[in-house]
Amino acid sequence: MSEQTENTGNAGRAIITFSRGWQTLVATRSLGRRGVEVITGDEYAMTAASFSKYSVADFRYPNPTKEPKAFLDVLEKVVTEHKPADETTPYVLMPIHKETYLIARHRERFEPHVRVPVPQIEHIRQVHNKATLAAYAMERGLPTPRTWIPEDMAQFESIASDVELPAFVKLRESASGVGIRKVKTLDDLKSTFKEFIEYFKLKEKDYPIIQQAVGGDDYCVTTLFDHGKMVASMTYRGLRAFPAERGATVMRETVEAPEMEKVAAELMGPIGWHGVAELDFRWEGTPEAQPQLIEVNPRFFGGLIQSVESGWDYPWLLFELAVKGHIDPVREIRTDIRTETPILAFLATLQEIAENERGMKALNDSWQHAKAEFRTGSKRQGVRKLFRGVKDYFDVKARFNKARQLLEEHKDNIYDVLSRDDPFAALGVLYPLAVFLKHGKVNLELITGEGGPGDEDDK
Repeated sequence: MSEQTENTGNAGRAIITFSRGWQTLVATRSLGRRGVEVITGDEYAMTAASFSKYSVADFRYPNPTKEPKAFLDVLEKVVTEHKPADETTPYVLMPIHKETYLIARHRERFEPHVRVPVPQIEHIRQVHNKATLAAYAMERGLPTPRTWIPEDMAQFESIASDVELPAFVKLRESASGVGIRKVKTLDDLKSTFKEFIEYFKLKEKDYPIIQQAVGGDDYCVTTLFDHGKMVASMTYRGLRAFPAERGATVMRETVEAPEMEKVAAELMGPIGWHGVAELDFRWEGTPEAQPQLIEVNPRFFGGLIQSVESGWDYPWLLFELAVKGHIDPVREIRTDIRTETPILAFLATLQEIAENERGMKALNDSWQHAKAEFRTGSKRQGVRKLFRGVKDYFDVKARFNKARQLLEEHKDNIYDVLSRDDPFAALGVLYPLAVFLKHGKVNLELITGEGGPGDEDDK
């Protein structure tokens, strides 16, 4: 990882939430290396940011979704207890994850003590909800996939046969690949829609949307706005996601994407957006193909490491915006950066290796052909076709070469966690490992904090 020059002076103080997030560790290091005293909090212990040497103190809080009042009470107490004695010392509350929305709704509790550079809650609601976002984008003539927004089960049944498949069934408010499933048949669409309602205990106003699948790669446009004016933007392309086709991007590279960034400005500017936001696009990569806006992440994003390492240091830029009211232009940038999220990126690679093996399909196809030959044609031809499939299945050299090619992509990558000057933060990997051991699988709802069965609305 490229290390920023450390500033040992006191540039201010920041309270940061969701310290188990790898993006939070990136923010903690970003501010800490510039001399900001960082205090990190989470509902769990053993988090990556709390192990960082740049976290001068840490605290625990109740689950902001299940116990919003208790969360706000604890956070307000922490904010007042750590308020600098010198009122000229910059002091910023910087929420990282979906607790941002709760803090935005109750910002009046914190603003007498600390600066709160988060968007207005009405602006968050307009773009975070996938239904209102799709309606808003279509109203403004911005490129977005065709979207169906059923208001109740009767309306869903009436439009289901009109949905262009394949499509995605999506929760209206979720991220990191949680509550998203690709469906390819009408039966899949109907069963998934009903399953989501039951699994996530959805009310009619929160029923899933259905969005037409579009081709291309995933692109993430990262932005910082100053009361409707886009003052910083950069884009990275997703090289790998976990789970594949619906999950969070876990390996990335910086790219130039002026057309997508223009759409971001046209979408968020008229709202009067203030703070960070990340917009997801799909694009087939050809001049005649228009990038399609998929969703908006109205807070810090999982690929924050990509932006910071490429020169767009959003945690520091947001801190500066909160304190000074403006930022200096981003000048020192790099476009040769590739980053990845530990564990999940490697799992994505393993998944890709498995899904690219021709073996099982080849073996099954050859067996079907062989059976047909045995029944109607030459027994010898049947045997040959069967063994051709077996050979493909046991083509160890081809499978090894594919594995080596994919694993080679990790060699020069920058990781969210690993850092020469901050080695103990790597202990934060203990949290997702503990989740894995407890549940026997990679539970993205728990690792990302994006909810799951039993979570209540945080309103």
